[in-house]
Amino acid sequence: MRILLLVIGMLVSLGQAAAIEPEHREVTVIKARVWDGYKYVETFLPSTAHQLTLLSGEDSAITFVRTEEYYWPLSRQIYVDFDKLHEPIDGILRIEQQGRMLAEVSNRDYSIVYPDGAVNGNASLLWGKEADLAFAAYEQSERDLSRRFVEAQRAQTLYQRALLEAGARRLAGGPVETIVPPPPLPEPSLRLVTTPTGALRVALEPGQYEISLWRDGRKVAGTERSLRVVDATKRSAVVADIIPEERWTRPLAANSAAARIFARPGTRFYLTLSEASRFAESDYLPVVSPQAEAVEGRDMWVRRQPFNAEAISLTGGSQTAILPLDRLKVEQTQGAAFGYTVRQAHAGEIPDLSAFTITVPADGDANRSEISLPAEAFRREVVVVRPRRAVLGLFLSFLPLCVAMAIAAKRRRKVSDA
Repeated sequence: MRILLLVIGMLVSLGQAAAIEPEHREVTVIKARVWDGYKYVETFLPSTAHQLTLLSGEDSAITFVRTEEYYWPLSRQIYVDFDKLHEPIDGILRIEQQGRMLAEVSNRDYSIVYPDGAVNGNASLLWGKEADLAFAAYEQSERDLSRRFVEAQRAQTLYQRALLEAGARRLAGGPVETIVPPPPLPEPSLRLVTTPTGALRVALEPGQYEISLWRDGRKVAGTERSLRVVDATKRSAVVADIIPEERWTRPLAANSAAARIFARPGTRFYLTLSEASRFAESDYLPVVSPQAEAVEGRDMWVRRQPFNAEAISLTGGSQTAILPLDRLKVEQTQGAAFGYTVRQAHAGEIPDLSAFTITVPADGDANRSEISLPAEAFRREVVVVRPRRAVLGLFLSFLPLCVAMAIAAKRRRKVSDA
């Protein structure tokens, strides 16, 4: 009986696992490296989405790929299994607008060039022979750097050995020797060039287009898509993040000048600044996340990198204070009370946070102050939320009841007089 129950349990578990496994189907999707206004991001357009959205101003690289696609109900997203099936489809990309053919694009190799590193933006695409030459030069520079680094390490080792030998001779009564130090280790370059790979180049002015893939004079089934190219006029902004001391890992965004900061008297919070790009949500989200539901008419700010500022101004009433950028260390409080304390980082410590410390005055009549940057169009208002007066609050809470009782008593007097 136990064995039978065990077998039944295993069959039930296998049935549940099979029920969870989503259905896969072989489809054609678009795999793309798209410009997001700052860097290149990789995304894909599922077979059920019929419009590809790109930003103008820089090239984008797209590829039609035969793969397996499945829908995952828990996330309400479509996923692709490129590890199981990844077959790029050869052909010529035909671009049309209102029934008129504008261009035909053949597959070419491309590389992404990051002059300041992959996380620092300013990337660009190189195509064809330029991509091959740039990648070859990048590989050669990396080999040269590795060779110079090994030579510098060898020189450092010889220098340390020479110091030890000279010290031993000095202890034995020899003369003081001058040991010339070796050159420093070479600094690695942040420049990065990716390995050339094939794709179709798309570089169009803002507008609405139709694209499809053609091979041997025939349209490849399942490759028809509409293409929307959005004006990528860069709208930069300096945005802020508000970091409460007790929950420093969960900052609060203050993106626009209309975002006010509410704080109690005597409290302290921390402020960080970032460079951001401002987009209409309906323009940006379809580019980097085609399955996301964008809200028409709503703006969004995409943080790019920390904003370089060493001081900010805090104005309250007629007084203005200049606050420097602090290097801070965060420590978790001991005992049952869960929280954090933030202090200045000591010399030699690696700071956990670089931020401006804002202390709200515990006394005074000022109910508002303003944070600003001297040379930037950045303003944030700090509203001081003072505690309510207990006696006044109690009186106001009973005021409706007192009014109702007075009205009732007045009506009784009128009835008795009648």
